[in-house]
Amino acid sequence: MRFGFSTGLTPKQPGKKRLWIHALSVGEVISAVPFVRALKEHRIGLDIVFTASTKTGFDMANQLFLKDNTRLPDQSAEQLVDQLGYFPFDLGYCVKKISRQINPDAVVIVETDLWPNFLYEMKKNKIPVMLINARLSKRSLKGYLLFKNFSSMFFSSLIVIMAQTPLDKKRFQRLGIDEKKILVAGNIKFDQPFEDMDERGLDAMRDRFGIQKNTQVLVAGSTHDGEEKLLCNIYKKSKKNFPGLLMILAPRDTKRCSAIKSYFLSREVHTVFLSTLDSLKEMDNPEKMNDTRDCPDVVLVDKMGELSRLYAICDVAFVGGSMVRQGGHNPLEAAAFSKPVLFGPDMSDFLMISTLMMDHGGAKMVESEQNLGKEIEILLKDKQIRQQMGRRNFEIFSQNSGAVQRIIQQMECLDIV
Repeated sequence: MRFGFSTGLTPKQPGKKRLWIHALSVGEVISAVPFVRALKEHRIGLDIVFTASTKTGFDMANQLFLKDNTRLPDQSAEQLVDQLGYFPFDLGYCVKKISRQINPDAVVIVETDLWPNFLYEMKKNKIPVMLINARLSKRSLKGYLLFKNFSSMFFSSLIVIMAQTPLDKKRFQRLGIDEKKILVAGNIKFDQPFEDMDERGLDAMRDRFGIQKNTQVLVAGSTHDGEEKLLCNIYKKSKKNFPGLLMILAPRDTKRCSAIKSYFLSREVHTVFLSTLDSLKEMDNPEKMNDTRDCPDVVLVDKMGELSRLYAICDVAFVGGSMVRQGGHNPLEAAAFSKPVLFGPDMSDFLMISTLMMDHGGAKMVESEQNLGKEIEILLKDKQIRQQMGRRNFEIFSQNSGAVQRIIQQMECLDIV
């Protein structure tokens, strides 16, 4: 499909304005949700084609934008994009073939994934391209500066760059990009839809996992290879002091669940898949279901799109991709539910958000397995500390919204929507 064959994309209808929105993979797709929803709700008639580069990104986009699992309880079901496809390989033929099939009036790239042949084709056809939620890490800046002339020309082909922070803007400016093309809009992740569960919803979620009054829950979200072994060790130690501890572990790549389960079972940690719990719940024999559900130490989330709402039932949240060199993942998903958050030393992809949360007292960064285990036990032991950190995180979440609206206002000024 990335070669331009069998894409399933249909031609643009006469008289309709078509916007092509692209996000690299899972993280960027999820962050795009509030932006896509705002366009859909307030720009009636806009034809949106959404693409992703990776299979996991495509699957997540299919779930979020076509099946629309992002809507709040009081919102009617609707499709958030008109079509979904794969971004072309950056080969001249592939770019031409897919871009002609889409035939956009404008393109919006979310965060990253810019390619020279693609930008050249868009510029040649006078199709404006804007970069939103843009960030430029210190490491990426060094790389671009090695080829400053090329980098300047590369980024200058964009009609506008909507940076997350003033620091990102300064870094883009160091590449020689016209300052007028770089605007600070903020981070659209702060505008993600907030699923405010009522007590009934929370009870249903607790029942799904067999959570009892004496159960305490640690949710480890978006974990990567190397972190699960660490969490297994921590769980075994913490279980001795907190017998009712349940760990819900959601690996970033659900394909790794079988290997993770095998490892935990080899360490005598009773582990089951979330899909197994759900299938047992649907059985007609509740006694068999309850016998199985009361036992697990760890529930492995083997379904996409589940993680964000699972933070609602946790006592402590750990954000993965941070104890290994992966840049971390979005801690706002837990902050939206007023939960205390822990993460490792590498939160470089969420530097602004993680720093805000730490400075405000809602999150802590840990350097090692030993420190992570210690902080988890401190939080499990002290409800007052958990609640205080959770409140501070929610303050950060609720006070930094508005990036989506600023981006759309700029799009209106540029006549993109």
